Amino acid sequence: MNLNSEQIRPDLSLEEAPDQVLTTKQQQECIAYFLGEKNCSVQNLLGHRVFVYSNKGKNFILLHRAVTYLGGNGQHPIYKKRVQLPSWYKEFCIETQEQQLPYDIRFIGVYHYKGVIVFVDFKKDSYLKKKVHNSSAHIYINDLFQALTNGVFHKEDMFGNHIYAIRGSKLANYLDGKEVGQNLLFSLFEQFNNGFSFGQWLKVLPTVKEMQRANWPEWRQTEWPGWYLEYKFNKFTEDNNTAPFIIYTGQSNKSKNKNTFDFDIWFRHDEFYGDLKSSDILSKDAPGNDQTAFIECINMYGRFWYVIYEHETKKDSPANNYINVRAYNSFMQKDELSYASRLKTEVKYVKMTILELNRINYREALTEFNQGHQPDGSPRNPKFMIRKKDIDRFVVFRYNYCVER
Repeated sequence: MNLNSEQIRPDLSLEEAPDQVLTTKQQQECIAYFLGEKNCSVQNLLGHRVFVYSNKGKNFILLHRAVTYLGGNGQHPIYKKRVQLPSWYKEFCIETQEQQLPYDIRFIGVYHYKGVIVFVDFKKDSYLKKKVHNSSAHIYINDLFQALTNGVFHKEDMFGNHIYAIRGSKLANYLDGKEVGQNLLFSLFEQFNNGFSFGQWLKVLPTVKEMQRANWPEWRQTEWPGWYLEYKFNKFTEDNNTAPFIIYTGQSNKSKNKNTFDFDIWFRHDEFYGDLKSSDILSKDAPGNDQTAFIECINMYGRFWYVIYEHETKKDSPANNYINVRAYNSFMQKDELSYASRLKTEVKYVKMTILELNRINYREALTEFNQGHQPDGSPRNPKFMIRKKDIDRFVVFRYNYCVER
């Protein structure tokens, strides 16, 4: 049954409708159209008819299947699609390798809707490590949207699979290695991450003293891990002259001047905002932003990045007589047990994720968070919360310390 799911129109808007699946022959005609018919053929190889693309001495076998909604009587999210991988794919890859046949084999998904074509290259290495028996390789509607807006989009999913979504017109350049989804902004974040304190336990008092010595305006804040992250990120942008591309605005925007958004990052070249978030890895949600300002920002600039850094956390307890809490409060000249049960005495950053929220997905990304009231009793502006269990569909970049090292 071809159930309704999210589809991308040619104008990049969404609608819910059944999949428009191309037949095997139509997929081959579509691929040949973008790669050039003279470079393409269908050949019999190892007992299977396969699509072959040859160019400049390179030979590719594109094992292609349609990208479709998971279905299942509608219990699956309508924004999630898949390509089913037949069991013979794995056997075919092993046999070509054993016979040392000169082919670069790709697992290719073909998405089609109202003339919109997106190809998806599920890098086979991680899938071949698993049992492939009509198993599914998943793709999200936002990944297809990223391909249509950027040409080539690369992401690593939560299981470590590398996935490339490619706009039809970019397929030849992608296979020829001319466009591989590299993004300068991601490279800058990788550079920052490589110098950040990933995998190290940061103790509250030495860290606060470091911010104090640097005259960081927020060094007195009790929720110090997030402010330390901002301090280090600001220092990175200044030391590496990232201003043409990334500007830290977390301090300059605190004045809330008219026509200025109170977010931490302005991506100058691409003209959109983002915000840094520090979150306990055990928390199910990460705090978002003021609803009104966020929606206004999305409508004005089209997209927004949440840059979330997650950490493990240690706190004091009566068992150690709140020794770190007492030392911190003594230094801050506060009551010795102030914030005793809540103060994070040590944190260790272990992963970061960039989520892109845009016009087609932001409504589903966030849930309302009750902010309570101001000290004077007046209600705070309502904020969003980001549900971590749902974030994979919004991820555009990942950095996992345990994987990277």
